Amino acid sequence: MKLIQEGIIFDWIGTLSAGSKGGVYPYSEKVLQYLREKKEIKYRIGLVSIAGFGVKERIKDLEKTGIIYYFDSIIINDKMKTPKYYIQCMHEMGTVPRTTIVVGDTASLEIRIGNKLGCKTYWIQNSVFAPEPPNKKTGEPTKIINSVEDLLKIL
Repeated sequence: MKLIQEGIIFDWIGTLSAGSKGGVYPYSEKVLQYLREKKEIKYRIGLVSIAGFGVKERIKDLEKTGIIYYFDSIIINDKMKTPKYYIQCMHEMGTVPRTTIVVGDTASLEIRIGNKLGCKTYWIQNSVFAPEPPNKKTGEPTKIINSVEDLLKIL
């Protein structure tokens, strides 16, 4: 069996974590570990996040969670998510858009950017951004999921 390398780029808050005060979702580490240990596909794992309060603080948050070591690439900025950050993440992971999945809860950010770049996109519909579903401007996601825990069933 040929080993296929794919990438998955996660959003942080609303996708893997409830934020600094809410902590990591209970299933997030289980999902990241599953993706790391999967035999037939070698997943490279990335994170693209906005940290309005500061990049160093977001890194500290990630270190506290203990899951920082699952990521092959971490891109954090303090302003806005743009395609260039996703391209940089893919470059660092050694993947390309057609073999990369972007997972996020914000259709106007993660899903729009992933679709624009030609990635597969998985939109988390059970989040604070559920009232802002994908539309013509963002494009439809490849899959709609309830949480990243659903990745255990579909990947």
